[in-house]
Amino acid sequence: MDVYDYHGPHADPPQPWAEPVEWERSLPRADRLRVRAHTCCCRRPLFELCTAGGLWFVRRMSGEPPADVVETRWMRERAAKDLWHRILSGQAW
Repeated sequence: MDVYDYHGPHADPPQPWAEPVEWERSLPRADRLRVRAHTCCCRRPLFELCTAGGLWFVRRMSGEPPADVVETRWMRERAAKDLWHRILSGQAW
């Protein structure tokens, strides 16, 4: 499989009992950030698992570009990856 064929996973719809995620407006806090994973851009909202300055966070973009961009608090890698998996499985929203 060519790397350009991979479009990213689709996030499951949120479950009725899904844990709410505290989203806040995205602010430029670091000179550079790295997107480690992302959902497919064919569905909105689009989610990205990001890292910058040794911390991790999840970013959510809704709407068409320019999109409304919000993000979670910045946290340690393990906590961010756990939240990422809960978002993808519909357990957090």
